[in-house]
Amino acid sequence: MKKIILFFLFFILIFFLSFKGENKKPLVVWFVVSKYIDEDFFIKAEKYKPDIVIISVFAEDDILPLNGSKKFDLKKFVERCHSLGIKVFYGYSIFSRSMYEYIKNTSLPIEKYLHISGYAKYLRENNEKLYHKFFDYYLERGLNPEEIPRVKRKPVEGFYVEVGHYSMIDPLYKPYRDFFVKVINETISIAKPDGLAFDHIRFFTFDEGYNKDIRDYILRNFGLDVYNYTPKPPFVLDAEGWKEEDRIYYYARAKLIEDSVKDIISKFPEYEKYGTTMGVIKPAIADGQYVELQAEIFDGLLLMAYDDNPTEVARNVKETVVKAGNKKVILGISVIVDYPIENIKAGLDNGASGIYLLGYKFNDRIHEYLLKIRGKNIY
Repeated sequence: MKKIILFFLFFILIFFLSFKGENKKPLVVWFVVSKYIDEDFFIKAEKYKPDIVIISVFAEDDILPLNGSKKFDLKKFVERCHSLGIKVFYGYSIFSRSMYEYIKNTSLPIEKYLHISGYAKYLRENNEKLYHKFFDYYLERGLNPEEIPRVKRKPVEGFYVEVGHYSMIDPLYKPYRDFFVKVINETISIAKPDGLAFDHIRFFTFDEGYNKDIRDYILRNFGLDVYNYTPKPPFVLDAEGWKEEDRIYYYARAKLIEDSVKDIISKFPEYEKYGTTMGVIKPAIADGQYVELQAEIFDGLLLMAYDDNPTEVARNVKETVVKAGNKKVILGISVIVDYPIENIKAGLDNGASGIYLLGYKFNDRIHEYLLKIRGKNIY
């Protein structure tokens, strides 16, 4: 009798360990933009079996859903993915509406026209046809694109940061948040996704955040008047020492972002939701990101640790996992990374729940490695 009991206990233990191991298999996520999907997408998807595809239906360098394409069949895309057992999340870039793609080959000054409001005004005055092509979508939904405020800056002498590829929309501008809820509702009405993912949910430079409403928000909630405060980059503060007002400034901006994002995504409680994060690095603080705040509103965090140093990836993943509590942390891998497999190992060994590939046109060796560690075979 004793041997039988021991046998059953041994059997239960083996079953438990097997079940536990099965649960620990990492998620594999592909992040793709609809306009960059080619005919080989489903060939690769069927062969390499991602668990989730995040399709960006409102990318940061576009101003219209689905990149303004009337040809891309979102419903057919979702149905085809589901037929292969792949979940589909819709991706949205929230507070960055860059006009870079449209003005990079013109003589227009980037600083003035990169933001959606500046370019809308320019087109209304100079190209009415193109103005209506882009901005009737906004006007029909009750939002005047020229009135969308950009985040104002307080450039610091010696630390000028070029406006670059991004030009941030003021997250406290409620009409824009209401507009974005409409955008999400319209895209999910085309075909129901399995979840939602959000990007560009942060400030982009250390000297942004000097709009009156942002000033009022920080003054009201944290007692700091940013108009009387001159920001410094985190690497300077690390060298000179962080004062209390520095900590308040960066945390307040992060809290402002999370409150604004929450206002949008809370309208969709039925969906699992992922959000991008840079994790626990100093630039992340400068960009208005605190993992613990993001973990409060997202079910999973997409960690953009595009680093060539696996040791740094390991540290960032480990600390991000701790701060995220019980939320998933999915490590991002970019095609520009020199040691992708080493980074994948570093991430998974330090608690990452999965891996997301920024695109799908990776070397077959990467796809095959991800298949192998999930115990799957190529057809």
